Amino acid sequence: MNNKRSIAFIVELLGLFILLILVIVMITQVFVMSRARTIEARHLTKAVMLAQSTAEAASSEKDLLQLADRLKGMDGVQSAEYSDAGGSIDIVFDTDGNPGGKDFCVVLHRSLSEREGGSYASDSIEVYYCTPGQHQNKIYDLNTGRHFSGKGAKS
Repeated sequence: MNNKRSIAFIVELLGLFILLILVIVMITQVFVMSRARTIEARHLTKAVMLAQSTAEAASSEKDLLQLADRLKGMDGVQSAEYSDAGGSIDIVFDTDGNPGGKDFCVVLHRSLSEREGGSYASDSIEVYYCTPGQHQNKIYDLNTGRHFSGKGAKS
């Protein structure tokens, strides 16, 4: 009879041990998922800030070539290349300071429409993860516009 009690105790102890292991695994998965979401939120916040900074800079200049030169002087900008064919600027921001890390690429597309008293610039700003020469996974996009009065004059 004593032998049956010890076997029951060992089986119960083994069951509790397996249950404890399952709880530990579930808690670990929650923490790992939480960490991934935190990193994703941090990247989204950075992408929003970069898009807003680009939109603010774009609102100050009608000519995209001059805007590309102005963007090259911004903090964290590695390059700002104007593409005449697409009417766009490709901007690469170095965000982590790590040469092997991912950077953020911002693509600004502009379309101008002439209106009474000036022209209206409609900008579409897209933020991607990028490695040189290729864009991956769009993170954020922003559409904005600005009215420029007269010929080349800023309002």
